[in-house]
Amino acid sequence: MSSEDETRKLLKFREDLKNRAQALQEEISDLQKAVQEIDKQIVRGGFRQPTATRPSPIDKVESVEDDPSSVKSKNGTTLGSLRIEADEIVFEPVSGLIFTASIPPFQSFFIDRVLENMKTTDEERVARGESSPNDALVYEVVLEGERIVRISIRNYGGERRLREIHSSLRWAFDKMYDKLRQG
Repeated sequence: MSSEDETRKLLKFREDLKNRAQALQEEISDLQKAVQEIDKQIVRGGFRQPTATRPSPIDKVESVEDDPSSVKSKNGTTLGSLRIEADEIVFEPVSGLIFTASIPPFQSFFIDRVLENMKTTDEERVARGESSPNDALVYEVVLEGERIVRISIRNYGGERRLREIHSSLRWAFDKMYDKLRQG
């Protein structure tokens, strides 16, 4: 076998390997997208745990009539108000409840897993040129000491994300409310 034949075989083998590597990279990308979609589904619905709870007398006092702009616990206690404007969501906890940024799962779930995940996704889309930097999610948590006063989320990105944020916010603050009640 001549060195020319050997070189042709090596070039063909090299080309086959490059094609295979590219196909695997595309498959990895598809799998990562699938994992992200599964994570979104888990965030959206995986944390709703139906439980029959008996409201205490204090819960009845704090509970307000059905108001679509309020965020309520499982037992109906109003946890805060939610204002939705053109491209901004503003949540303000009820003043009588002292929610702090250190109460789980605020940081670990709502900030790190929900908002930061959305922010990172938007930043990646901007980096790929798929959207404008002005369309990327930005959020701000306003604190007085450790107490959460307001959460503002701009450029949340549509109805689906609005539902996801609302659901995640309600779940996180409901869990925080449970921790406050337990002392």
